[in-house]
Amino acid sequence: MRAEAFDTRHTAAFPNISEEEMGCLERLGTMRQFSNGDVLFESGDSDFSFFVVRSGRVAITETSSGHPREVVVHEPGEFTGDVSMLTGRPAVVTATSVGDTEAIEITSCTIRYMLAEVPGLSDKLLEAFQYRRKLLEASDFLGVRVFGAADSKETLRLREFFYKNNVTHTFLDIADTSVAEDLNEFDFSADDTPVIACSEHIESKPSLAKVAECLGISRHIKEELYDVLVVGAGPAGLASAVYGASEGLRTLVVDGIGPGGQAGQSSKIENYMGFPAGVSGTELANLGFLQAMKFGAEFTAPVMVRSMTCNDNGNHCVELCTGQKVHTKTVLIATGASYRRLPVEGCDRLEGMGVYFSATTVEARLCRNSTAVVVGGGNSAGQAAMYLSQHAKHVKLLLRGDDLRKSMSDYLARRIEKNEVIEVVHHTEIDSLEGDQHVERASIRNNQTGKCESVDCSGVFIFVGAKPHTDWLPDSVELDEHGFVLTGPGVRESDRWTLDREPCELETTCPGVFAAGDVRSGTTKRCAFAAGDGALGITCVHQYLSRSDHD
Repeated sequence: MRAEAFDTRHTAAFPNISEEEMGCLERLGTMRQFSNGDVLFESGDSDFSFFVVRSGRVAITETSSGHPREVVVHEPGEFTGDVSMLTGRPAVVTATSVGDTEAIEITSCTIRYMLAEVPGLSDKLLEAFQYRRKLLEASDFLGVRVFGAADSKETLRLREFFYKNNVTHTFLDIADTSVAEDLNEFDFSADDTPVIACSEHIESKPSLAKVAECLGISRHIKEELYDVLVVGAGPAGLASAVYGASEGLRTLVVDGIGPGGQAGQSSKIENYMGFPAGVSGTELANLGFLQAMKFGAEFTAPVMVRSMTCNDNGNHCVELCTGQKVHTKTVLIATGASYRRLPVEGCDRLEGMGVYFSATTVEARLCRNSTAVVVGGGNSAGQAAMYLSQHAKHVKLLLRGDDLRKSMSDYLARRIEKNEVIEVVHHTEIDSLEGDQHVERASIRNNQTGKCESVDCSGVFIFVGAKPHTDWLPDSVELDEHGFVLTGPGVRESDRWTLDREPCELETTCPGVFAAGDVRSGTTKRCAFAAGDGALGITCVHQYLSRSDHD
């Protein structure tokens, strides 16, 4: 199928390279000659090259179903590639020459330089890469196939990891007879699930670390001194990565799951500037992630920090759960906070099996034609209730108090009040949860009258409190009474601050270590605030690096 076969809405995905742009690329790359059937790059190849067709044609095929399927054929003046060129992940398609073909090759190590040196072409390529991935996902492309039970905690964990890291995947529920038969053909049974299939590669119960390595999400960390290590890839961490990398800092980002943080769990954010129609947390995170990768930031997940020490020379050594050590001049803590678990019977046991702390497409489909219970009164709870109302038959939003607007934006509260599917229940808390393999009932209690009610439901979504992720920090980083990181002028009076100078606004009691976003004490828990905090964090990093006491 030729690129022109797509309707005009998709022309941005397959633009032509102008002669002027072609000249720039010829100076940056190498002219290559290919014969009919030569493979330019293959699905699964890492660090693959970018090609511009000078003459001849290049066919793009994919094999996610186990059989080859032609996606598009690039004509002279068109080019190969999609978002994998920015993320550094392996190719998901194969490029093969059709007839004698001449093409300009830009190697993977030159791609970011090319984007920086040819700004007009950069915009064209970035837009095309993103459109192409969307078109591929909207076609018969299956991506990674995930076989498992819908209510399986292990399967949900895998799907959430793919969702957070923007990995195209297809969930196949083994409750479907035909799916179970397909699984049997691979010599696996229900007891072996979750099973993932990536083209011809099949594996049972893989660890997240192994999946991340296979998909190119987890990458080897260079043995060099970084300018800044960003711990956490939520809005604050991603903003830090964008500003740090774009300003020439050697920037490394690590995260325990993938880009997005708490914002990535929001089905729709409508009060973020620049998105009047709203944007999903996942899409916002993916755009920030691609932007950071464009500027040369490095990223790896799933990685947790085990410990951090400050050496005598002022640099920091951070040890990861993988055993790798990162040496860096500065550290920016952007680990955020997660919703607290409810201290009620059944909550821990049923986590991931009907008890959730996010409401995305992964969890929402499990509540179709049933009741979903949402616990919390903030924006995240409100967004979850609105999103779930599109899938569930009935949504109960439980508030401990009687004021929906106490912690929720007015526009969101008004929408909830007008939504016929959502019932706001005041002065009510979860008393206990019941179910064997999955949540089946929730006992809810009125905290004024003590009256209890049993609610049949398939999902309980919890958005209460916030526990900061600070367990890994050394004693030299002081926390407030709630466990959030103290920063700025307030740490000047701390016994742990030993320098004569004033700390930077986001600096902790450990010089050269900064905190941004929800993990920081006294912040406003809003996505835009976290992003601004992340950008400010890089300003603080620059100030610290320019001081004579660090030189």
